Amino acid sequence: MSKEEADSFLTQITEESAEEEDAGTKGTPDKQSQSLTSSQETPMKQWFKVIDELPDLEEMEARANAQEETGSEYDTDIEDEVPEKVAYDSSGKDVYLQLCRDMNMIPSSYFTRHIKDPSLCLRHLTLGCNGTIAVTKALMTNTFIENLDLSENNIEDDGAISVAKMLTENYFITELTLSDNKIQDRGVAALCEVLNDHSYVKSLSLRGNGLKDNTAELLAEMLKRNYTLAKLDLSHNSFSCKGISTLCTALQTNDSLGELDLSWNKVRATGSILVAKMLAVNMGLVSFLFSNNGLDKEGTKAIIKALKTNSSLVSLDLCNTRFDTTQMKELGKSLGVNTTLRILKLGKNTIKEPDLELLLNAISTSTSLYILGLEDISVSKALYTRLCDLEKETGLVIHYGHCGGYQRSLPMLKNELLLDEFITTNINKLAPLFLNKDKEKTGMITVKEFKECLKDAGLRLSTNQLNWLLDMINSSNNDDLISCRDLISGSKSIPATLEDLRKKSAKRRNWNP
Repeated sequence: MSKEEADSFLTQITEESAEEEDAGTKGTPDKQSQSLTSSQETPMKQWFKVIDELPDLEEMEARANAQEETGSEYDTDIEDEVPEKVAYDSSGKDVYLQLCRDMNMIPSSYFTRHIKDPSLCLRHLTLGCNGTIAVTKALMTNTFIENLDLSENNIEDDGAISVAKMLTENYFITELTLSDNKIQDRGVAALCEVLNDHSYVKSLSLRGNGLKDNTAELLAEMLKRNYTLAKLDLSHNSFSCKGISTLCTALQTNDSLGELDLSWNKVRATGSILVAKMLAVNMGLVSFLFSNNGLDKEGTKAIIKALKTNSSLVSLDLCNTRFDTTQMKELGKSLGVNTTLRILKLGKNTIKEPDLELLLNAISTSTSLYILGLEDISVSKALYTRLCDLEKETGLVIHYGHCGGYQRSLPMLKNELLLDEFITTNINKLAPLFLNKDKEKTGMITVKEFKECLKDAGLRLSTNQLNWLLDMINSSNNDDLISCRDLISGSKSIPATLEDLRKKSAKRRNWNP
């Protein structure tokens, strides 16, 4: 308010006060006393009363200077009432421990120790339904785990439902394994409902849950809507031809699923024909496992026909499927047309030598195969020689043996020689890998590091065979040393190196090899 405005306001108040006093003198004595009483509360007096209550200017300046010296802007007790900040637990460990106390359960020390690992394996912990609920509630806020394995914990439907609820909040888990947990329709329905709209889970395993045809309908509906799931394991369940038919119908339009395992189900010839029709039109599957089901003659024909048109499969497993061996010549022709299949497994089928000869003759001229699995198929001396010659001519790796036949142990010896030849021909690629592993420049690397180098260099041996070659020598640990200097210089072959390790391992265990 300006000075002029203040003077005008005071003049107005003074005039109003004077008028009230004049009016009071003309009244009766009672009215005069009332006027006198009211004059004590005139606006003029109220104004001066407010001014008198204002703090003195010098006092205000002194208080301001005192606050500057103490560095305190406000003289209140609010700061004492602010609670201390609590660090946010992005692992869910605190939530898990509190839930265990509330549910009167003993917490899993393994889970709390590894709750920040990217891959968490909780197999065989007998979590049960309640334990799974505690784990999944804790993982709702976990931002570390990407691969979660809850196999063989007897979680049943209620546990699977809690896993599904967890997936609605957790967007970091991309691989989920729920094998051998007695999950049935309710649990699968909850999981499928989440996966219908959940775009983060890339791999799901429901192996060994005894799933039946009704469950296949739930999974089929999910596969029609989900285009992010890349790997699905439904092996060791109880799907019959009806359930397989439902799944195959959904897979005909799903090109996002890359790996499918239907081995060890109850599929027979009719179901195999439906599988073959699906493979003929599906352009997404890269790996398909169908072992330990039934093909018979008609199913075999349908599979062979599908291979002529399929352009996506890289690996096909038909082990122990009662494969009709009379179709081997046609199979060879289909393999000559197919340009994408690299791995074909036919082991544990009753294949007669004349039929196997027809297959070998067909693939010797034209095939894109890298690996042909003929495990547990007996071979004669002549056929063994034929297999060895074919490997040299085409570079094809053939897995065979383990089940009688000519010189039963020769297939393993063959792999040792293959390993020796691989190192000889790829020494320029292996030498820097060996030297990189030898960080202390001792000229020695461990057996485990040796295997890693071979894999990195592209050795085409199955994991089981490579483990047989190296792990059997030192099955208790991988700390035995191999002289990479001898291997690089060629002064010692692989069989000789393996023999040295055998003797060393046998001496340590006090037994004769």
